[in-house]
Amino acid sequence: MPLLSIILFTAIVVLFTTYAYKLLTKQEEIKKLKERVKELQAKMKEEKDQAKVMELNKEMLSLSGEQMKHTMKPMIVTFIPMILILAALRSLYSSVGDIIYWGADIPLFHTGAGWFLSYIIFSIIFSMIFRKILKVH
Repeated sequence: MPLLSIILFTAIVVLFTTYAYKLLTKQEEIKKLKERVKELQAKMKEEKDQAKVMELNKEMLSLSGEQMKHTMKPMIVTFIPMILILAALRSLYSSVGDIIYWGADIPLFHTGAGWFLSYIIFSIIFSMIFRKILKVH
């Protein structure tokens, strides 16, 4: 039962944060920035002149800063709720022990994953799924 509940809880949290990210960002601008970064990366691979590569790299860094500006607002909005959610998860699942078992004793992770590692694993999976479904860039 803890596995099913952590999966459901994680799905709800990730859906909330992904949707908040979509609503609070200018998706078209982010899409254009990412396309431009891909163009610059391709040019950098082809370019032989080191000075030109440095110039392209400088533009890429500028675009990265621009992308960061776009992601700050949803990050700030979701930060406090995420802290509260993680605190709630900790109080709910800290006594449960391992939620995911992999049957082998792996150094650092022993025989399974507790609530936090389980949350991280499922949040990565759900984030990829929800970003595709909601077309978040």
